[in-house]
Amino acid sequence: MYADLVSDEVSRHKCLIYDGQPSDQLSVVIPFLMDGLQNNWRCLYLASPEMVRMLGTALAARGVDIRREIRRGSLILSSDRSHLVGGTFDPAKMIDGLCALIDRAVNDGFRGLCATGDMKWELGTDEDFDRLLEYEALLEQVFRDKPLRGLCQYHRDVIPRQAVRDALVTHRSVYIGDVLNRDNLFYVPPELLLETPDSAASSGSQQGEWMCQQIIRVLNAEDNRDKALAALRDSEARQRHLAEQLAEMNRDLERRVAERTAELEVANRQLEAYSYSVSHDLRSPLQAIIGFSEMLGEECGQALDERGHRHLGRVRTNAQRMGELIEGLLALGRIAKTDLNHESVDLSALAEEVAREIRETEPERQADLAIHGGLRAFGDRVLLRAVFSNLLGNAWKFTSKCTNPRIEVGKTRDSAGGTVFFVRDNGAGFEMKYAQRLFGPFQRLHSKDEFPGTGVGLATVQRIIGRHGGRIWAESHPGQGTTFFFTLPDEAPAARQRGIRRVQEIVS
Repeated sequence: MYADLVSDEVSRHKCLIYDGQPSDQLSVVIPFLMDGLQNNWRCLYLASPEMVRMLGTALAARGVDIRREIRRGSLILSSDRSHLVGGTFDPAKMIDGLCALIDRAVNDGFRGLCATGDMKWELGTDEDFDRLLEYEALLEQVFRDKPLRGLCQYHRDVIPRQAVRDALVTHRSVYIGDVLNRDNLFYVPPELLLETPDSAASSGSQQGEWMCQQIIRVLNAEDNRDKALAALRDSEARQRHLAEQLAEMNRDLERRVAERTAELEVANRQLEAYSYSVSHDLRSPLQAIIGFSEMLGEECGQALDERGHRHLGRVRTNAQRMGELIEGLLALGRIAKTDLNHESVDLSALAEEVAREIRETEPERQADLAIHGGLRAFGDRVLLRAVFSNLLGNAWKFTSKCTNPRIEVGKTRDSAGGTVFFVRDNGAGFEMKYAQRLFGPFQRLHSKDEFPGTGVGLATVQRIIGRHGGRIWAESHPGQGTTFFFTLPDEAPAARQRGIRRVQEIVS
């Protein structure tokens, strides 16, 4: 009979016991009413005119159209006290009026009535609180029989202390401030509260059963408390263990970083030695090959036939190409060693400057070259100029066979809202399955006879973008052109580091 006393379900008959300002009720009352409105319950709020105005303002601030909800009958904000008979509270009359409101709400198409109000205003004088126990016990029976959701509000500093005790006795679920106590150990069923002296003698078994249930609830509460404390201690032990593991991992990580740093320093020194070797040991004999081939052409040219001149031309061309490869390799090495001079760079002006120089190499060639304005980033102006020199140079080269060549420089946004710059052309394009080879040194997707080049330019661009903390990628289709996308920081490194530290402070 009393199995519902130990149910995990929160009762639809709740009370709110609060103190402080009247507005302190809103953290519970506003969600209670908004949930009712959203789920097609007719919502009633009964309190003094001042509190009604306060609640209406709070609902409007949460996006509720008060006038519309009142017009359609889903919201009733009332200060009516007609339920008081000559200023005196009558529990039976109040229950009858409430049942009529519930039935009317259902007949109007609502799921039921969702009611809340200030009990000081509802009951009237302090003497009326003597009948609170009877009223709340009768009300609990209404909750069992009809679609009613209720929240009775008690201001602890305004209503009599006895009324607070009676509220605790008659509500299975209680808000203390904004904390919901789902299982109220003080609750007494209305069958016991409303028993008459005539029925008391025959209700001993009910009282005994209820007392057993209360003892079980207290024991369960203590057991849950003990389990929670044990879980807390276990959690603290796990946290200590995890902290020790994390500290050990950090020490191991620091050791590995130190080892890798030392290895990188050795590798860098080896790379510098290799670059020096390329610069001095390879370029000197190469210059000799170029010089002697020129002397051979000048001094012995008449002795060579057409075939001999072709061979000699190939020697010069390949020697010059090898020189370009060596210079490209050295340029890659210099980028890794160059200190970055960060400043705010007008990328639009930089691209315009590079574009003018490219046009001067072929002034007779007609091409549509559009550069968007307002492109800015933080970085090294000299290195970023090399980025545009390579990307625009590639676009100029690979549109050389187009009927209406077009090159565009601009910016867009990624999915996270970040700035992404691009250089787009409608030139030769390439198959995307070869895209992974695009930024490797000396990697080419077209033959040198079709389009000249060393294959070092895009590797240089990727290294420059990487040193700035950005990334670069490409999208292309054969015969439909290529678009290179890349990101760059939009603020100075010092400001970015301050932002990172601030985020870390907030998270920790």
